[in-house]
Amino acid sequence: MKTEILNIEKLTDSKYLNLYRCDYLINDTKNLDYYVASRREKNELAVNYPNIVNANVVRIVPYYYKDNEMYVVLTKEFRYPLNCYVYSTPAGIIEKDESPDNAIVREIYEEIGGKVINSTLLADASYTSVGLTDEAIVCYMAEIELTNTQHLDGSEQIEYFVMPFKDIKRFADEKVNDFQAKMLINYFYYYVLNNKI
Repeated sequence: MKTEILNIEKLTDSKYLNLYRCDYLINDTKNLDYYVASRREKNELAVNYPNIVNANVVRIVPYYYKDNEMYVVLTKEFRYPLNCYVYSTPAGIIEKDESPDNAIVREIYEEIGGKVINSTLLADASYTSVGLTDEAIVCYMAEIELTNTQHLDGSEQIEYFVMPFKDIKRFADEKVNDFQAKMLINYFYYYVLNNKI
């Protein structure tokens, strides 16, 4: 099967997310309009760079040690598409000309008021929902120092909370309904157990 993209049209003009119509030609005969939601500019859309995955979002599991016990910092954030609060992990858009490493430092500072001591890559850039969007996340764990002062922008409604490492798997399984966060917390949990950090 031969598929060729003929045209891309930006249909909305929003700060964080836009809708694009992509016109495809299939087997030199059939035209197909496909709609893509993206945080990227038109020239940066993944449809322009097939088989190249560039992260545009970071997601982080922050942790610290106190009295030889590991504690994990999670978030409770209001999510506008759901009209409710969701338990999750710190995450955010990688800004233009910003590296993923710099993005995790900034997001930890903004969302939970923490300072990154060191970080470890847990998962390379991967698409989040290939039938809907070209959003690609890269996931880290980060040892932090918690300063308790958030630096949120005007639309963010984020509370953070701390729990012992031993409780995070049960909490994720029972309370977290953000699929990415649930998978990342579980991955982090088993990574820590297997690597004895």
